[in-house]
Amino acid sequence: MGMTRFETVGHLFCRVGLHAVFCLLLATSCTPLSEEGSSVLRGDQAFADGNLEEALAEYRLALLQGADDAEVYARVAHTYIALKRTDEAREHYRLAVAQDSSFTDQALSDFVHLAREENRAGDRPGMASAVETALEFRAGISLEDLSLPLAQHYSGMGEYGRALPFYQKVLSDFDPDSLPRVVFEAAVAYDEVGDCESAVIYYEDYRERLPRQLRTEVHWRLGHCAFELAQARLEEGDEEEALAYLETLLEIEEPKNRLARGYYLKGEILGSRGECEAAIEAFQRVPVEDPSGTSAVVDSAEFRIDQILFGGRFDRSFQRLRVGDLSESCFPAGSQPRPNRAIRRGGG
Repeated sequence: MGMTRFETVGHLFCRVGLHAVFCLLLATSCTPLSEEGSSVLRGDQAFADGNLEEALAEYRLALLQGADDAEVYARVAHTYIALKRTDEAREHYRLAVAQDSSFTDQALSDFVHLAREENRAGDRPGMASAVETALEFRAGISLEDLSLPLAQHYSGMGEYGRALPFYQKVLSDFDPDSLPRVVFEAAVAYDEVGDCESAVIYYEDYRERLPRQLRTEVHWRLGHCAFELAQARLEEGDEEEALAYLETLLEIEEPKNRLARGYYLKGEILGSRGECEAAIEAFQRVPVEDPSGTSAVVDSAEFRIDQILFGGRFDRSFQRLRVGDLSESCFPAGSQPRPNRAIRRGGG
């Protein structure tokens, strides 16, 4: 971006003197200064000397005296930026741009500069506020150096929907090997907005980068998403994909409170496909993972085992296995889990 109006002013201060600068800015000849013009000039002098509060007071006095043109609003806004007062700067840049749209670039430059200053100072809320304001003046600007801190700020605030586009930007611009933790953070953002299908891809990627002893956190989240996706696929009638997600859950053995239900669902899928021995093995793991032995899922698993063993179909199932015919369910026709103890979705 080229030199801003205020940088230009600074150069003019050095070259032609304050009175000439004032004349140039107002596009007038060097005539005696009006009262409001004197306030603007005093404000310029104070700003050049680094006396920001004094400069602001003079510029605001000029506004009260009737100098409410775009140049003065922009001076007030620029001074608020220097004071890191984003809200007031936004208000006055809006007024300047409403009169003269050419001040849009200056507003954009100021707020992006402020955002970077706030980020360096560790003030992420201030950074985010400045970026949001910059985007108000021009949407779609590129902020590669601020994408990660913005993503982490919004994620830390629980605003995962706002964080996700910035994580996507970071992952598209950088090698994930250089930012492995960011892969996990992006996965959490997908998870929290309800997109487990995308989340499991990043969880799988991240866990492969970790030593086994450090995988507890990612395993819990990966298993949770895998379980949710397995149930969703079963409701859609896609048993093959549901089984794949269940295998992920049961392999990593997290979350613990989903394992009994996971083995039960696996047994249901295998039993419906005629794989009776494998179904029994899955059902037998249910009470192991839910040692209370009194939950609905344990009761239903035991009921399914009885149906396979004593429902007149077990021997024929093994005969079908030998000849490769798995088309018939291991369960009696029209049978359901024990009807008086329904299994809650997601629980035991």
